[in-house]
Amino acid sequence: MSVGVSPGGSSIRRGACVVSLGVDVVAEPVRLAVDLGTTHTVAVVRRGDQQPRALLFDGSPLLASGVFVDAAGVPHTGRDAQRLAGSEPERFDPHPKRRIDEGRVLLGSHEVPVEQLLAAGLRRVAVEARTAGVDPTGATVLTCPADWGQPRRAVLLAAARQAGLGQVRLLDEPIAAATYCMQVLGQQVPPFGCLGVFDFGGGTLDVAVVRREPAGLRVLATGGLDDLGGLDVDSALVAHLGQLVGVRDPGLWERLREPRGLAEQRDRQAFWAEVRSAKEMLSRTAAAPLHVPGREEPMHLTREEVERIAGPLVARAVDETRRVLQRADVEPAALAGLLLVGGSSRMPLVASRLHARLGVAPAVPEQPELPVAYGALLAGMSGLAAGPVEGPVGGTSTFPVSGVGPVSSVPVSGGSVSSVFPVSSVLGAEPVSGVPVSGSGVRPVSAGGPVPGSPAGPGAPVAGPAGGVGAASPWAGIGASGQRPAGLPVSGVKRRRRPVVRGVAAALSVAVLVGCVVGAVQGGSWLAGQWSDMVQGVGGSPSGAGWGRSVVGVPVVTWCR
Repeated sequence: MSVGVSPGGSSIRRGACVVSLGVDVVAEPVRLAVDLGTTHTVAVVRRGDQQPRALLFDGSPLLASGVFVDAAGVPHTGRDAQRLAGSEPERFDPHPKRRIDEGRVLLGSHEVPVEQLLAAGLRRVAVEARTAGVDPTGATVLTCPADWGQPRRAVLLAAARQAGLGQVRLLDEPIAAATYCMQVLGQQVPPFGCLGVFDFGGGTLDVAVVRREPAGLRVLATGGLDDLGGLDVDSALVAHLGQLVGVRDPGLWERLREPRGLAEQRDRQAFWAEVRSAKEMLSRTAAAPLHVPGREEPMHLTREEVERIAGPLVARAVDETRRVLQRADVEPAALAGLLLVGGSSRMPLVASRLHARLGVAPAVPEQPELPVAYGALLAGMSGLAAGPVEGPVGGTSTFPVSGVGPVSSVPVSGGSVSSVFPVSSVLGAEPVSGVPVSGSGVRPVSAGGPVPGSPAGPGAPVAGPAGGVGAASPWAGIGASGQRPAGLPVSGVKRRRRPVVRGVAAALSVAVLVGCVVGAVQGGSWLAGQWSDMVQGVGGSPSGAGWGRSVVGVPVVTWCR
């Protein structure tokens, strides 16, 4: 059954019925949009008539979503939280969004409600927005997963109120991403055409199919994997490198795997950070060095190793994408486009595997962490964001398509215009299995088995961050370092060569077989003639040797004594 918000935003259509909600669209101009992610939080602001800009947090457009609660109960965010966690990891939760269903989280001696942890990050956004000249108490758009129901959305809205944000409207992340794809990237989507949104973040994978309808954009189907993200890729790489370290120095790997003191805990965090940096570097190069705490000589990680280890994880992501398309009853060839967002989408293996499996050329922005927040601002600027509707309408809402013109880049607040949103050249039409190394390739990585434990400290609601198989990681997620991977240089038409080769091979085989038969017949005739000449020439049994009867057509020589 379809559910949609009317263009006016004041009703929901259920089949032929219209249910009034009494909610209007955002009346005042939206100046702030926030994408609260599992690993990072991104915010985009618009001052006056200026171009939208990404807020900076500690000099980066990515704010680490982790929260540290000190002994006095004061929350700390961003790099400060990560630094404080080095000495007291039990007071740190690196991924509060993963705890949305848990109610309360024990950090150190404080039992903290989840909405307070989420509010800490949003409060930091409000502070930076005010510094950038934007009033955070005005209209704000906050994104959330399309499949979140009313209880989760209520927690998010409560966190926004605690953070001091003003009139907050929730917007499904796929709608925001599709808005960005159409208005910034200029993706042409015909009426009733569909876009695929592949959101591969640090902690989760979210996939959606968005259709353009006369009333606006509608999410047809959603899916994803809560246990698959960039952190799981890091975990698999750590496990792989840990085995190599353990062969040479078992004691060192045991200390990195199960630290027993603050010094060993810091070494573990440093090792995870090195692995993550090397993985990001391999999006642009074929090999990357990494330092292992406690070893003088560096190790090296290659792109081939990353692809081999990450392959199974990426295969799961591709399979899930295929399942979502099937639920939406949309063939891959019918997609108008496939947008890759989320930090882990930067890995070249992701785009190449999706292209090979679906035959659709993915588009990967230069900084794939930013499009959701930027698209949310565009939707809000046009008054398209829905109000805090009761019930799990996410994933089925219809949002009118705005007439906001395309934007080529997104400046960063406090600085000059920064081309952080250019998209890589769209991949060619021919699916490929490998990923060529160009100035920067588009390619993801998947992982094998998870490494036991996590530098993030204890899991469970009773102490620190939630664990989850393979989800362990030191507190940063996918970094923003590195340039955007370029599209895969592939030809435009796939030629069918295998049937021709097989036909030629079959013809050659038949010719050889016929030649063998003809040769055997001619050879037999020649031998028969020679045999007849010998019999006629001998005429008897010289030296007691005589010719006997032939057995089964073959002459037999009998010797007489």
